[in-house]
Amino acid sequence: MTRNIYLAIGDGITAGQGASHPNLGFVQHVSKYLQDQSLTQRTVMIAFPGLTAKRLFQVVSTLRPNLWDDVNAITICFGSADLLRLLRPAVRRMNTHARPPRSILKLADEFGYHTDQLFRLIREKDVPYAFVTTLYNPLPAFASAGDLVEGMNNIICDCADYYKLPVVDLEKGFANNEAFLIDGYRTGSALDLMNPLRKPVLPNNAGHKLIAHLITQKIHLRLTRRPNRKAGLSRPRKLRRRGTM
Repeated sequence: MTRNIYLAIGDGITAGQGASHPNLGFVQHVSKYLQDQSLTQRTVMIAFPGLTAKRLFQVVSTLRPNLWDDVNAITICFGSADLLRLLRPAVRRMNTHARPPRSILKLADEFGYHTDQLFRLIREKDVPYAFVTTLYNPLPAFASAGDLVEGMNNIICDCADYYKLPVVDLEKGFANNEAFLIDGYRTGSALDLMNPLRKPVLPNNAGHKLIAHLITQKIHLRLTRRPNRKAGLSRPRKLRRRGTM
């Protein structure tokens, strides 16, 4: 049977949050590109707002086995919910010089463990076109946010490199253009998180379009240059964590 499904898994960003219409989310743009390239015929989205790496792994683990037989392309865009969980204690201590609380270190370890488990599962399914995105920094004026995003992206990139999953660099793509790409962006500082009604961390229409462009650009490179790479045989000794992580 021919593989014909594009599987999009992730959190609120994959679900289209931040876009003004469901059809303007990055998944819809990627789906159209894949269909135009005759790589897929239909799209299945497994994405929920607030889904952490742990919950995402648990959800993906329960997908029916015969679904994977039809998946030809998959995108894994996640981590924003984990980032918000890590930012809360960081904001509370921003006026102190205390060491990172154990809660941050515990959440970072949890994110690393479940990211590794998720990528291992994806690698085992042997999906022909699989792509992982990094996190972008929604608060570039808040130093702790930069440290956390860097640490989480190190984890994502280390795990992706081990399982030979191509990485789409959203951090680089969004850098210095956050005000134009993030829904409700104001100052880029920790003060933005104190709004109880709206936290500017999700991409707007332009942000979703850029995410789709970066992903489809990676797919295009894969189509025009198909290296023969096999998954590594030895696990990295330790996932790197920098900054406050």
